[in-house]
Amino acid sequence: MITITFSATVSNDSLQIGDMAYFVAPTPSGGFEQSTATPTLIGSVEAITDTSIDVDETIGNGIPGLSNFIMFAKDTSVNLSGLVGYYAEVKINNNSTDKAEMFSIASEITPSSK
Repeated sequence: MITITFSATVSNDSLQIGDMAYFVAPTPSGGFEQSTATPTLIGSVEAITDTSIDVDETIGNGIPGLSNFIMFAKDTSVNLSGLVGYYAEVKINNNSTDKAEMFSIASEITPSSK
């Protein structure tokens, strides 16, 4: 287990325990920090505090350096977007006093119980 400490608060509400942490080394180019390298897996996020994350590095491929950019990805088998279940209700309000027409409404439906 390694602890990655940040100089600012970890204020990303999307970061959750179980997410996979990655790093990449940025390089200066044209006044910007950028990288074309493939991100390297650190491991699974095991704990989150205000200024640090604990990562299980035993499943990863490397340890980040001091100036590396840290990012995370979610497990796509559990964190799918979209509605789940058999029922959804949508309420659409128009607070304009002018005439308005709705051009289109669409949804994505995925069976979740098969």
